[in-house]
Amino acid sequence: MKKFLLREARAVLLWSLISCTLRLCLSLLEDLSSIQSTASASQHHIEAGEHNRQQYFCVSPSPHGKCWKSVTIIRAFLTLLSILAGWALRFLPSIQSSVGFSFASTWILYPIRDEFGSIPNLPCRICETVMGRISLRQLAMIFPIHFLVPTLGAYSFKILLPQALAGYAIDPISYSEKNRWIEDFLREIFVNTLFVVSLLVIPALLQINGIKRRGFALLALYPLYSFSVDANSNSSAFSPNMLYALRYVNKHEDIPFAQWSHVLGPMIGGLFAGRIMGKAFPDEKQL
Repeated sequence: MKKFLLREARAVLLWSLISCTLRLCLSLLEDLSSIQSTASASQHHIEAGEHNRQQYFCVSPSPHGKCWKSVTIIRAFLTLLSILAGWALRFLPSIQSSVGFSFASTWILYPIRDEFGSIPNLPCRICETVMGRISLRQLAMIFPIHFLVPTLGAYSFKILLPQALAGYAIDPISYSEKNRWIEDFLREIFVNTLFVVSLLVIPALLQINGIKRRGFALLALYPLYSFSVDANSNSSAFSPNMLYALRYVNKHEDIPFAQWSHVLGPMIGGLFAGRIMGKAFPDEKQL
Protein backbone atom coordinates (compact mmCIF):
# COMPACT_ATOMS: atom_id res chain seq x y z
CA MET A 1 0.00 0.00 0.00
CA LYS A 2 2.86 2.39 0.79
CA LYS A 3 4.35 1.92 -2.69
CA PHE A 4 0.91 2.41 -4.22
CA LEU A 5 0.42 5.73 -2.42
CA LEU A 6 3.93 6.98 -3.22
CA ARG A 7 3.50 6.09 -6.88
CA GLU A 8 0.15 7.90 -6.95
CA ALA A 9 1.62 10.98 -5.28
CA ARG A 10 4.54 11.13 -7.72
CA ALA A 11 2.20 10.76 -10.71
CA VAL A 12 -0.14 13.50 -9.47
CA LEU A 13 2.76 15.84 -8.66
CA LEU A 14 4.33 15.35 -12.09
CA TRP A 15 0.97 15.90 -13.76
CA SER A 16 0.29 19.11 -11.83
CA LEU A 17 3.73 20.57 -12.58
CA ILE A 18 3.61 19.72 -16.29
CA SER A 19 0.02 20.95 -16.65
CA CYS A 20 0.77 24.30 -15.00
CA THR A 21 3.89 24.65 -17.14
CA LEU A 22 1.85 23.92 -20.28
CA ARG A 23 -0.74 26.48 -19.23
CA LEU A 24 2.03 29.02 -18.63
CA CYS A 25 3.61 28.45 -22.05
CA LEU A 26 0.34 28.49 -23.98
CA SER A 27 -0.85 31.64 -22.19
CA LEU A 28 2.42 33.38 -23.05
CA LEU A 29 2.00 32.28 -26.65
CA GLU A 30 -1.50 33.77 -26.73
CA ASP A 31 -0.14 37.07 -25.47
CA LEU A 32 2.70 36.89 -27.96
CA SER A 33 0.31 36.25 -30.84
CA SER A 34 -1.50 39.49 -30.03
CA ILE A 35 1.66 41.58 -30.34
CA GLN A 36 1.37 41.90 -34.11
CA SER A 37 -2.16 43.29 -34.09
CA THR A 38 -1.48 45.49 -31.09
CA ALA A 39 1.69 46.85 -32.65
CA SER A 40 0.00 47.78 -35.91
CA ALA A 41 -2.92 49.41 -34.10
CA SER A 42 -0.64 51.55 -31.96
CA GLN A 43 2.00 52.37 -34.55
CA HIS A 44 1.19 56.07 -34.34
CA HIS A 45 1.78 56.11 -30.60
CA ILE A 46 5.02 54.20 -31.00
CA GLU A 47 6.37 56.70 -33.48
CA ALA A 48 5.30 59.63 -31.28
CA GLY A 49 7.15 58.25 -28.29
CA GLU A 50 10.19 56.97 -30.17
CA HIS A 51 12.38 59.88 -29.16
CA ASN A 52 11.56 59.47 -25.46
CA ARG A 53 12.28 55.73 -25.50
CA GLN A 54 15.57 56.22 -27.26
CA GLN A 55 16.64 58.75 -24.66
CA TYR A 56 15.60 56.38 -21.88
CA PHE A 57 17.06 53.14 -23.20
CA CYS A 58 19.83 54.24 -25.55
CA VAL A 59 23.06 56.13 -25.20
CA SER A 60 23.06 56.85 -28.93
CA PRO A 61 19.68 57.69 -30.50
CA SER A 62 21.19 57.68 -33.95
CA PRO A 63 19.63 55.21 -36.42
CA HIS A 64 23.18 54.07 -37.15
CA GLY A 65 23.96 53.32 -33.51
CA LYS A 66 24.17 49.88 -31.90
CA CYS A 67 21.12 50.45 -29.71
CA TRP A 68 18.88 51.27 -32.67
CA LYS A 69 20.01 48.11 -34.48
CA SER A 70 19.39 46.00 -31.36
CA VAL A 71 15.87 47.37 -30.97
CA THR A 72 15.18 46.67 -34.65
CA ILE A 73 16.39 43.09 -34.33
CA ILE A 74 14.30 42.50 -31.20
CA ARG A 75 11.21 43.92 -32.88
CA ALA A 76 11.71 41.74 -35.93
CA PHE A 77 12.23 38.68 -33.74
CA LEU A 78 9.10 39.35 -31.66
CA THR A 79 7.07 40.00 -34.80
CA LEU A 80 8.17 36.68 -36.26
CA LEU A 81 7.35 34.88 -33.03
CA SER A 82 3.94 36.54 -32.83
CA ILE A 83 3.11 35.41 -36.37
CA LEU A 84 4.22 31.84 -35.66
CA ALA A 85 2.36 31.79 -32.34
CA GLY A 86 -0.83 33.08 -33.95
CA TRP A 87 -0.57 30.43 -36.65
CA ALA A 88 0.07 27.60 -34.19
CA LEU A 89 -2.69 28.62 -31.76
CA ARG A 90 -5.30 28.40 -34.51
CA PHE A 91 -5.10 24.62 -34.13
CA LEU A 92 -5.55 24.72 -30.33
CA PRO A 93 -8.56 25.61 -28.18
CA SER A 94 -8.51 28.96 -26.43
CA ILE A 95 -6.41 28.58 -23.31
CA GLN A 96 -8.51 31.08 -21.37
CA SER A 97 -11.80 29.25 -21.94
CA SER A 98 -10.51 25.67 -22.47
CA VAL A 99 -8.44 25.04 -19.37
CA GLY A 100 -9.06 21.31 -19.70
CA PHE A 101 -6.65 21.28 -22.63
CA SER A 102 -3.87 22.13 -20.18
CA PHE A 103 -5.00 20.02 -17.22
CA ALA A 104 -6.28 16.92 -19.05
CA SER A 105 -4.26 16.69 -22.24
CA THR A 106 -3.65 13.13 -23.44
CA TRP A 107 -0.07 14.13 -24.30
CA ILE A 108 0.45 14.47 -20.54
CA LEU A 109 -1.83 11.79 -19.08
CA TYR A 110 -0.83 8.83 -21.26
CA PRO A 111 2.98 9.12 -20.80
CA ILE A 112 2.48 9.44 -17.02
CA ARG A 113 0.30 6.34 -17.07
CA ASP A 114 3.02 4.45 -18.95
CA GLU A 115 5.56 5.50 -16.31
CA PHE A 116 3.54 5.06 -13.10
CA GLY A 117 0.77 2.67 -14.13
CA SER A 118 -2.20 4.98 -13.57
CA ILE A 119 -3.79 8.06 -15.09
CA PRO A 120 -3.49 10.98 -12.60
CA ASN A 121 -7.04 12.18 -13.15
CA LEU A 122 -9.54 12.07 -10.28
CA PRO A 123 -12.70 11.33 -12.33
CA CYS A 124 -10.75 8.57 -14.08
CA ARG A 125 -9.67 7.03 -10.75
CA ILE A 126 -13.29 7.13 -9.57
CA CYS A 127 -14.26 5.33 -12.78
CA GLU A 128 -11.62 2.67 -12.17
CA THR A 129 -12.99 2.16 -8.65
CA VAL A 130 -16.47 1.46 -10.03
CA MET A 131 -14.89 -0.96 -12.54
CA GLY A 132 -13.13 -2.80 -9.71
CA ARG A 133 -9.58 -1.93 -10.77
CA ILE A 134 -8.91 -0.29 -7.41
CA SER A 135 -10.77 -0.76 -4.13
CA LEU A 136 -12.83 1.78 -2.22
CA ARG A 137 -10.17 1.75 0.48
CA GLN A 138 -7.50 2.67 -2.05
CA LEU A 139 -9.69 5.44 -3.48
CA ALA A 140 -10.28 6.83 0.02
CA MET A 141 -6.52 6.96 0.59
CA ILE A 142 -5.60 8.58 -2.72
CA PHE A 143 -8.51 11.05 -2.67
CA PRO A 144 -6.74 13.56 -0.39
CA ILE A 145 -3.54 13.06 -2.40
CA HIS A 146 -5.30 14.35 -5.51
CA PHE A 147 -6.21 17.56 -3.66
CA LEU A 148 -3.11 18.17 -1.53
CA VAL A 149 -0.37 17.41 -4.06
CA PRO A 150 -1.64 19.81 -6.79
CA THR A 151 -1.89 22.48 -4.09
CA LEU A 152 1.79 21.96 -3.27
CA GLY A 153 2.63 22.06 -6.98
CA ALA A 154 0.78 25.36 -7.42
CA TYR A 155 2.54 26.78 -4.36
CA SER A 156 5.91 25.89 -5.90
CA PHE A 157 5.07 28.03 -8.95
CA LYS A 158 3.97 30.88 -6.72
CA ILE A 159 7.21 30.76 -4.72
CA LEU A 160 9.73 30.12 -7.50
CA LEU A 161 8.39 32.29 -10.32
CA PRO A 162 7.95 36.07 -10.49
CA GLN A 163 4.37 37.12 -9.84
CA ALA A 164 3.84 38.22 -13.44
CA LEU A 165 4.78 34.77 -14.75
CA ALA A 166 3.23 32.73 -11.95
CA GLY A 167 -0.15 34.27 -12.71
CA TYR A 168 -0.19 32.68 -16.16
CA ALA A 169 0.23 29.24 -14.60
CA ILE A 170 -1.81 29.33 -11.40
CA ASP A 171 -4.52 31.97 -11.84
CA PRO A 172 -7.77 30.60 -10.35
CA ILE A 173 -10.38 29.21 -12.70
CA SER A 174 -13.69 31.03 -12.29
CA TYR A 175 -16.89 30.00 -14.01
CA SER A 176 -19.90 32.13 -14.80
CA GLU A 177 -22.79 31.90 -12.35
CA LYS A 178 -25.47 33.17 -14.76
CA ASN A 179 -26.85 29.69 -15.42
CA ARG A 180 -28.81 27.73 -12.86
CA TRP A 181 -26.63 25.53 -10.67
CA ILE A 182 -28.29 22.33 -11.86
CA GLU A 183 -27.71 23.23 -15.51
CA ASP A 184 -23.94 23.59 -15.11
CA PHE A 185 -23.92 20.49 -12.90
CA LEU A 186 -25.57 18.34 -15.58
CA ARG A 187 -23.24 19.69 -18.26
CA GLU A 188 -20.21 18.79 -16.17
CA ILE A 189 -21.54 15.27 -15.60
CA PHE A 190 -22.23 14.78 -19.30
CA VAL A 191 -18.91 16.04 -20.65
CA ASN A 192 -16.80 14.31 -17.98
CA THR A 193 -18.57 10.99 -18.53
CA LEU A 194 -17.71 11.19 -22.23
CA PHE A 195 -14.17 12.31 -21.45
CA VAL A 196 -13.34 9.48 -19.05
CA VAL A 197 -14.85 6.80 -21.27
CA SER A 198 -12.95 8.16 -24.27
CA LEU A 199 -9.74 8.47 -22.26
CA LEU A 200 -9.84 4.77 -21.37
CA VAL A 201 -11.28 3.35 -24.61
CA ILE A 202 -9.45 5.25 -27.36
CA PRO A 203 -5.95 3.77 -26.69
CA ALA A 204 -7.41 0.25 -26.89
CA LEU A 205 -9.21 1.04 -30.14
CA LEU A 206 -6.05 2.49 -31.65
CA GLN A 207 -4.07 -0.57 -30.58
CA ILE A 208 -6.63 -2.92 -32.13
CA ASN A 209 -6.27 -1.07 -35.43
CA GLY A 210 -2.50 -1.15 -35.26
CA ILE A 211 -2.08 2.59 -34.63
CA LYS A 212 0.76 3.17 -32.20
CA ARG A 213 0.73 6.95 -32.16
CA ARG A 214 -1.67 7.84 -29.37
CA GLY A 215 -1.45 11.48 -30.37
CA PHE A 216 -4.53 10.76 -32.46
CA ALA A 217 -6.45 10.48 -29.18
CA LEU A 218 -6.07 14.22 -28.79
CA LEU A 219 -7.94 14.74 -32.08
CA ALA A 220 -10.81 12.53 -30.89
CA LEU A 221 -11.09 14.41 -27.60
CA TYR A 222 -10.65 17.84 -29.18
CA PRO A 223 -14.40 18.70 -29.22
CA LEU A 224 -14.69 17.91 -25.50
CA TYR A 225 -11.97 20.37 -24.60
CA SER A 226 -14.17 23.18 -25.97
CA PHE A 227 -17.54 21.93 -24.74
CA SER A 228 -19.25 24.76 -22.85
CA VAL A 229 -20.21 24.12 -19.22
CA ASP A 230 -21.25 27.65 -18.21
CA ALA A 231 -22.91 30.76 -19.63
CA ASN A 232 -19.61 32.25 -20.83
CA SER A 233 -18.75 29.22 -23.02
CA ASN A 234 -15.99 28.06 -20.70
CA SER A 235 -15.13 24.38 -20.85
CA SER A 236 -14.61 21.87 -18.08
CA ALA A 237 -11.25 21.64 -16.34
CA PHE A 238 -11.76 17.83 -16.09
CA SER A 239 -9.77 18.13 -12.84
CA PRO A 240 -11.89 19.28 -9.88
CA ASN A 241 -8.87 18.91 -7.61
CA MET A 242 -6.88 21.44 -9.64
CA LEU A 243 -9.86 23.79 -9.65
CA TYR A 244 -9.81 23.69 -5.86
CA ALA A 245 -6.02 23.94 -5.54
CA LEU A 246 -5.67 27.04 -7.73
CA ARG A 247 -8.37 28.93 -5.86
CA TYR A 248 -6.93 28.02 -2.49
CA VAL A 249 -3.38 29.03 -3.45
CA ASN A 250 -4.45 32.38 -4.92
CA LYS A 251 -7.30 33.49 -2.67
CA HIS A 252 -6.87 31.25 0.40
CA GLU A 253 -10.56 30.45 0.34
CA ASP A 254 -12.90 27.65 -0.54
CA ILE A 255 -14.78 27.49 -3.83
CA PRO A 256 -18.12 29.36 -3.68
CA PHE A 257 -21.17 27.14 -3.49
CA ALA A 258 -22.43 28.45 -6.84
CA GLN A 259 -19.34 26.96 -8.51
CA TRP A 260 -19.31 23.63 -6.72
CA SER A 261 -21.15 22.18 -9.70
CA HIS A 262 -17.77 22.24 -11.48
CA VAL A 263 -16.20 20.24 -8.63
CA LEU A 264 -18.93 17.68 -7.99
CA GLY A 265 -19.98 17.28 -11.62
CA PRO A 266 -16.71 15.74 -12.85
CA MET A 267 -16.65 13.27 -9.94
CA ILE A 268 -20.24 12.17 -10.61
CA GLY A 269 -19.27 11.89 -14.26
CA GLY A 270 -16.53 9.49 -13.20
CA LEU A 271 -19.17 7.32 -11.50
CA PHE A 272 -21.33 7.21 -14.64
CA ALA A 273 -18.27 6.48 -16.76
CA GLY A 274 -17.45 3.53 -14.50
CA ARG A 275 -20.91 2.09 -15.01
CA ILE A 276 -20.65 2.50 -18.78
CA MET A 277 -17.18 0.95 -18.87
CA GLY A 278 -18.32 -1.98 -16.73
CA LYS A 279 -21.22 -2.73 -19.08
CA ALA A 280 -19.82 -1.87 -22.51
CA PHE A 281 -16.06 -2.32 -22.06
CA PRO A 282 -15.48 -4.69 -19.12
CA ASP A 283 -12.02 -5.93 -18.21
CA GLU A 284 -11.12 -9.45 -19.29
CA LYS A 285 -11.39 -10.84 -15.77
CA GLN A 286 -15.02 -9.65 -15.66
CA LEU A 287 -16.01 -11.41 -18.89
